[in-house]
Amino acid sequence: MDGVDALVFTGGVGERAARIRAEALRGLSFLGARLDARANDTAQPDADVAAPDSPVRILVVAAREDLEIARQVRTAVRADR
Repeated sequence: MDGVDALVFTGGVGERAARIRAEALRGLSFLGARLDARANDTAQPDADVAAPDSPVRILVVAAREDLEIARQVRTAVRADR
């Protein structure tokens, strides 16, 4: 790989835990990802919490597991016909 374009936080912790996102990114600073602390602290999905000058986008994305479950059920039901 020639670098990283984006880091995505999702699911319960990824969507709601600013402190965990900050701690995780501390260990990934070698990738060039720079966090905007204020954006991170106030983030609601779907948000970009990267600093404006960060070459890596840092995204907080709603997981929407419910939609994926519904899609899988619909596929399974159609296959049984």
